[in-house]
Amino acid sequence: MSGFSSAEVFSPYECDQFAFKVDGESGYTRDDCVGTIKVSRETKRVTKKCRGVVKKSKTRVTGNGTLEVSLHVKRDLYRKIHAMTNEGMQPGVYAYNNTVAMPEVSVTAHVKDEDDNVMFKAWPRCKIEEVSDLEITNGAEEVAELNMKLSYMPDEYNQGEYEALEDELTGTVLTAENWMTEFSSELARL
Repeated sequence: MSGFSSAEVFSPYECDQFAFKVDGESGYTRDDCVGTIKVSRETKRVTKKCRGVVKKSKTRVTGNGTLEVSLHVKRDLYRKIHAMTNEGMQPGVYAYNNTVAMPEVSVTAHVKDEDDNVMFKAWPRCKIEEVSDLEITNGAEEVAELNMKLSYMPDEYNQGEYEALEDELTGTVLTAENWMTEFSSELARL
């Protein structure tokens, strides 16, 4: 595993760690029971035409996109990211708060390829785009995962998504040891 570089092929195979940090919280909450992650990146295409014929075209990522995640999530984290509250209610009773927008979250992922080389991923500014349906199937042989769709957007540095190969993450501020628990856009900068 030592010495893996970006000059080699990295084919994402498994996400064995995923973490959320709710805006205003001091740290990330890890959830390692991940089923799938799907990332869709938004692009912008600019063309130059001459007499109706495209002569030049450029495509760029916008820094926006969506993350579709299926996982089993801890209940307290679920309540935080879905803006549920128990304010003014009996102990143990929570409700979706329709007067407050769902909070912004930062998410990180620990991804492996088929040879156990590691890539770290991060999306520092995300919002829940769709709340998953609740479906309970009596007699099911498998416990259903929660499906969550998050939209991500650029941070203050105009970056929407970050990544680093573990073997190339040689700085002293943002490291392989703290990526999943302390990632921030600021720590990723020089």
